[in-house]
Amino acid sequence: MKKYDDQLLKFAITNNKLKMEIKLSDLVWLFRNSPDNVADDGEHEFCRVKKGENQAFTEEFVQMLMDEAPENGNDTRWGHMFEKIFQELRESGADFLKYYND
Repeated sequence: MKKYDDQLLKFAITNNKLKMEIKLSDLVWLFRNSPDNVADDGEHEFCRVKKGENQAFTEEFVQMLMDEAPENGNDTRWGHMFEKIFQELRESGADFLKYYND
């Protein structure tokens, strides 16, 4: 198993699974510290998750990940995020890819 655990979102790769894990408190921290979470005065955060509501926030976050992507209604939001990375990989010319003309 290969682990990547030096960031808030942790990854583990086994023989047949990719596991991604984040603490609820870290997800809430990311939301609170998002560069887009700034009030009109530019000095304060626009909003934050209420104390004790990390679970409810995360449930809604996951539901939104599973919803249709606004950019492409034929895809989920999480699928759309993956597709952006897949496109970069296709264009990378990485040695682990076999292309049609190879």
